[in-house]
Amino acid sequence: MKRNRNIILLLLLACAQMIMAQHVLTGTVMDKVFNEPLVGANVYVANASNRSLGGSIADVNGNYRLSIPDQKDLSIVFSFIGYKTQTIKYTGQKVINVTLDEEGMALETVEVTAKKIERNSMGQSAREMISATQKLTLGSLETAPVTSVTEALQGAMANVDILTGADPGSGSSIRIRGTASLNASNEPLFVVDGVPLPVDISDDFSFASANSDDYGSLLNISPADIESIEVLKDAAATAVWGSKGANGVLIIKTKRGSKGRLQFNFNTKYEFSKERSGIPMLNANQYISMIQDAVYNTVSDLGSSAAKSQEYLKLLYNTKEIGFDPDWQYFDEYNQNTNWLDEITQTGFISDNSFSVSGGGDKANYRLSLGYLNQEGTTIGTGYERFNASFNTDYRFSDKLDIALQYSFTRGVTDANYVDDTDELKKASIRGHALTKMPNMSPYVIGANGQRTGEYFTPYESFGMTFSNDKVYNPVAMANEAQNRTIATNSRMTFVLHAKPFKSLDYFGTVGFNGQFTKINRFLPQSVTGVAYEHESSALNYDIGKDLLYLTTENRLVYNQSINDNHKLLLSGIFQTSDKTTSTYSSRSANTASSGITSPIAGSTTAKGGSGKTINRDMGLTLNGQYIFKEKYMFNAGYRWEASSAMDASGRWGGFPTFGVAWHLGDEEFIQRLGFISLIKLRYSWGQSGNAPTGTSPYIGKFSTVTPGYGDMSAVKPESPDLTHLKYETITSNNIGVDVGLFSDRITFAVELYTKVTDDMLQKKIKVPSSTGLSTVAWYNSGKMENRGWEFNIDVAAVRTKDWGFNLGFNISQNKNKVLELPENQSDETYTFGNKKYAYRVLMGDPLGSFYGYRYKGVYQNVEETYAVDKTGQQIMDINGAPVVVKNGDQKVYPGDAKYEDVNGDGVIDENDIVYLGNSNPTLTGGLNFTLRYKNLSLVAALHGRAGQKVINESRINMENMYGKNNQSVAVLRRWRSEGDNTDIPRALYDKGYNYLGSDRFVEDASFLRLKTITLKYQFPENWMKPLGINKLEIYATGYDLFVWTKYTGQDPEINLKNPDGSAAQVAIDSNNTPKAMRFAFGLNLRF
Repeated sequence: MKRNRNIILLLLLACAQMIMAQHVLTGTVMDKVFNEPLVGANVYVANASNRSLGGSIADVNGNYRLSIPDQKDLSIVFSFIGYKTQTIKYTGQKVINVTLDEEGMALETVEVTAKKIERNSMGQSAREMISATQKLTLGSLETAPVTSVTEALQGAMANVDILTGADPGSGSSIRIRGTASLNASNEPLFVVDGVPLPVDISDDFSFASANSDDYGSLLNISPADIESIEVLKDAAATAVWGSKGANGVLIIKTKRGSKGRLQFNFNTKYEFSKERSGIPMLNANQYISMIQDAVYNTVSDLGSSAAKSQEYLKLLYNTKEIGFDPDWQYFDEYNQNTNWLDEITQTGFISDNSFSVSGGGDKANYRLSLGYLNQEGTTIGTGYERFNASFNTDYRFSDKLDIALQYSFTRGVTDANYVDDTDELKKASIRGHALTKMPNMSPYVIGANGQRTGEYFTPYESFGMTFSNDKVYNPVAMANEAQNRTIATNSRMTFVLHAKPFKSLDYFGTVGFNGQFTKINRFLPQSVTGVAYEHESSALNYDIGKDLLYLTTENRLVYNQSINDNHKLLLSGIFQTSDKTTSTYSSRSANTASSGITSPIAGSTTAKGGSGKTINRDMGLTLNGQYIFKEKYMFNAGYRWEASSAMDASGRWGGFPTFGVAWHLGDEEFIQRLGFISLIKLRYSWGQSGNAPTGTSPYIGKFSTVTPGYGDMSAVKPESPDLTHLKYETITSNNIGVDVGLFSDRITFAVELYTKVTDDMLQKKIKVPSSTGLSTVAWYNSGKMENRGWEFNIDVAAVRTKDWGFNLGFNISQNKNKVLELPENQSDETYTFGNKKYAYRVLMGDPLGSFYGYRYKGVYQNVEETYAVDKTGQQIMDINGAPVVVKNGDQKVYPGDAKYEDVNGDGVIDENDIVYLGNSNPTLTGGLNFTLRYKNLSLVAALHGRAGQKVINESRINMENMYGKNNQSVAVLRRWRSEGDNTDIPRALYDKGYNYLGSDRFVEDASFLRLKTITLKYQFPENWMKPLGINKLEIYATGYDLFVWTKYTGQDPEINLKNPDGSAAQVAIDSNNTPKAMRFAFGLNLRF
């Protein structure tokens, strides 16, 4: 016993000696240029052999605390990604304050990092956060050839799937961890400087043809004004934003002034863009031959004596547009070889300029910025112009009170090609018209000298109509003369009051106002259509106006208390309100006096008009608490109550709990002894969030009038009942994550595993008994859907010396979607048998985004192959013992027709043979970026890609069907003509047959890897610039979308999701949208 007591005494003395031998070093780590704290900077003590003997990380204020062992020849090493490492010899100092220099150009690259982050709304620093978040610092936006934020984010973050349109001012589709709702919004919430932005997205919103008011939340923010974007992915992170953040949150922080002398920044860049070669189409002779072939095949099937055959032959022989009659007055106009797509494309151009001034002192700081962008698209008649101005200031009255004020103004003008939804012809895109327009027709009237005049050739009736039994529009005239202009003005103000009555208590009061004022004018001049003046489509005007006023308030209390060195408590309470008022109007008229008068009030014929006003209100209260033990073990719990005017009193309030734990395993002694590990953080979070129905008060029953009613009176009938059963659909998420840093964070990576289950899904088109007087109910809660997946991202600072630097970033992710439950009385499918049609279904067990159709088996080569067989392979005979010929629908097939798999073996291809063909969810998404620097010269590149997405190539359907009078692609030159032709393209068949049913023939894998940007930059040496009063001058050249590696046969593999035929299927369909062009930019950045 005495011996044991002596041993214990010796151990205690040794420990005391070790403790007494430890010294404590404190200080700060700051950015040298901006004098800002470098949050998360690594500080460690190294011995003579440069082995780490212990380390620390700078906190939110840049402060660090480091224990120094009692040894000789020690050094203190300070490092941070993108900055030069600094080593200071330790000689017993108690305080060492350092400022780190940016490492040449490396800091300007896009980096994904979760370290350089301020405290969030609940008072948590990056070290204290438990949920799944990811942050992007956007210094490179000043030098990247992007016109919107989403262009820069694409491929930069794991499981943040972004698809952007190619037309100027076009919209973007963003999905964070998949699609969580069938009918509510799936777009994330955008928060700018603490204030949510309103985004109105209709159920049938098409991002490829969006208007400025629909995507204005991102286009109205200049990339040059943005400092960082943080993405919140799981429910524990998004809880504070309630149902609006159920699909993820993008928190945008804009640049602000800082203490120091007056600083000016000027950025300018010029860009040129050129489309790649389009889909090769038939020339004039090939087109006429194809039309003749199609008519002859149809006549052969019907028999030459049939009435239809006589009609078709008469059409063929008497149509001068495809005949050769030099005496006809329009012979020259129909004796051309026109590439219509070339006629409507041009070289695109962008001029982008921004200027800012900033500064500050002990009490206040400020920043003023101005920007102007002018863009011309690669399609004639498309363009985007944006003017933006912003001002922000911060003023500190005392250590206990400060305020922040921000104002921004943006005016954007988008010119798009004319689109009108009134009939099928006008709804089609100009590119769709151009690709299928008859190639022997001229865009212009041909003069006596055989040359084009400046007058558009616009025959009102013609054989070469784009759609059967409709009128002809000249795509070139449409692109140049028709108007589709959107003017979007945005005014945003934010006021923040910060009070600190006690050391551990902070109060933040925020008021935000956002006004979005949008006007859309569409005008179709008579000169474009060629119709008579009195025609209903002559000088057609259409005006749409939309004013949106959005007022938000937030009152936030944050209590942050440390209890000795072992315990810390974070408590927060947040109360938020929002009030959105939307006013709309529309008017439509025709027959103005001239093509120069585009106002609807000038039309002599008024078609229709209307106006409306809606109000939506929300409020929410969030309570959150976090306990931290020894800065290593963290426990978090919260609850949010929320109310929405979208539901009636019985379902208006929803409650959503969250919970999370985290362990800084890297701070354990047995890990620190390894030396090379700077961070290991294990995280788990669970939480719920809600999604509310879209629209204004959809729970209120509606009535509509019926005309005529009884006699001359109209009647009123119920359109939808009161929906007292509506409530939030609930999204429950689980997230497991690990963050790792190695070699003083020279290598950092994160891994996430998650599930996201949506219960009580908001459904539409639910069947109800006919006794109710209705067929379906608009909204109903029922069903369950799951998203599950994983994410991986890594950043490596591989080389970091004075002259050389090499940084690499990579991310890859997977999301799998599955519909788990559906109501039995769901009515979502709208399929009817016919060419081009697919079945868009939402079925249990299949992913959302699935589509269904027929299996294409090639072409019937001879008569024997047309005989039907049953499931066993036995030939089917009729009652007379003769072989039965397969029918596609109600029509017998002939050699050369399309062959589809007869799944049920009955000899008829119909709805019973429809099978699952695939879904539009990518298997993998990811991105890669790197920076290679040599002294002041750097090369920066970014790639992004998707794998496994199935796309319906509707463009091919339209250009390979040979069914009507449209021009077709050169692929149809391989069409079947006679027995022995080894081909997968059926024969030409005019107005007959089912040779292009919706099948896997037109389903393609749209996997791709795109070189998004590659930039070569040079920063002039500092010692050259300082005598001129210049802090920084750099020039650069950038190539954008130079290479795309893909097997997809369409013009661009990046295809947006659609809800075809009014379904909720969300399928990727290629409808000839403008493809991304190759772009070349040259720019200059100046700071003085």
